[in-house]
Formats: sequence, C-alpha cells, structure tokens
Amino acid sequence: RLAIARDQMSSRQKLYGEFLVEAQRLVVQARDEKVSSLADLNSMNGKFAELCLVAAPTLIAEAQKLADYALTSHSAQAAKEVENFFNLKQSFIVAAREDLRQLLSDA
Repeated sequence: RLAIARDQMSSRQKLYGEFLVEAQRLVVQARDEKVSSLADLNSMNGKFAELCLVAAPTLIAEAQKLADYALTSHSAQAAKEVENFFNLKQSFIVAAREDLRQLLSDA
C-alpha cells in the first residue's frame, strides 16, 4: 500500500511540476510575444486536465488561478490581476505539497 502511494506521489510530483513549469513558460513568453494560436496553449491545458483528474479540490482551485493568469497574460488587453504571478505560484506550491502530504498520510 505504501509502495502504491509512493508511486502515485512520484507521478503527481512530476505532473504538478510540469504544470507549474508550463504556466511559468507561458507567462515569460507573454513578455516577449503573445501566442499566435490557441494550439500553443495545449500543453498547459493538457496538464491542467490531468491535474483535475487526480488532485484535491483545493489544489485544482489554485491551479485554475495560475492557468488563468498564464492565459490572460497572452490576451491583447490583459485582465487586471489582484495577485501577482509569484503569489499565485507560491499558493499552488503550498496546495501541491499539502495534496502530496495527504496522499502519503492516507496510505
């Protein structure tokens, strides 16, 4: 049972990390140029979909905020954000750590 939990934890860590990296890449890219096609957002959207299948609701909510920020950073007139990207990223990381901790404690 513990071995299964460790495998799940490892795959979730990888998924959460890849989602975070992709969101960060899109935000940085938006400073240079906006995406030319919605298909350029497929990687992050795919990671978000995977995350929704396995993550706790709290983590999904934080991931949604991060994804929204990354996506709106590519709009012609970016929406005003109350929080900056760093704060959103930190909130996601805290929620991800809690989700992983809960996974191990349930094992």
